[in-house]
Amino acid sequence: MQEDPFHAISNLLRIGTIAEIAGKRVRVKVGGLLTKPLPWFASRAGKHRGWNPPSVGEQVMVLSPNGNLAAGVVLPSIYSDANDVPEGASPDNVLLLFGDGAALLYDAAAHVLKATLPAGGRIEVSAPGGAAINGNVDIDGTLHVTQAVTTDRTIDAKGTITSNDDVKAAGISLVKHPHKVTSAPGMTSPAVAS
Repeated sequence: MQEDPFHAISNLLRIGTIAEIAGKRVRVKVGGLLTKPLPWFASRAGKHRGWNPPSVGEQVMVLSPNGNLAAGVVLPSIYSDANDVPEGASPDNVLLLFGDGAALLYDAAAHVLKATLPAGGRIEVSAPGGAAINGNVDIDGTLHVTQAVTTDRTIDAKGTITSNDDVKAAGISLVKHPHKVTSAPGMTSPAVAS
């Protein structure tokens, strides 16, 4: 029996919401129908691959060749009342908002790239070849370094500099250097803690 052409045409493009996620396939609720697991469009799926799966409740479009929903492919995403445009979005920025409240924003008008993480969030970068920052860096927090620090410029400290070990300047020890005594023969004892 041949399928009704009107029914096939009406199924070419259908809007629905994600009902279930199973890896690279999702089931979509389209009206009163629940599709079989269908593949969804990824940003890239070749040598370079991206992963950003749709979420349950997200509004999508099902593209069905020849109007056969069982052969459909899911195209995310369409804003809806349940999942509207993220707060802070504008024509001048690109904003990626994550489910836990983390956000990645590039504001082209202000020329600012900003990452915001929720409480307890961490940024980890692994770069065995090193990292370079060209520009001034402000750190509002504790800086902990586990390897040696080398600088080619003067260090200007507004507060106290402390060390659990010796400090040397031009090969002279701050802790162990003696002082000449001009009013009496000999040298003073090494410096002692106050």
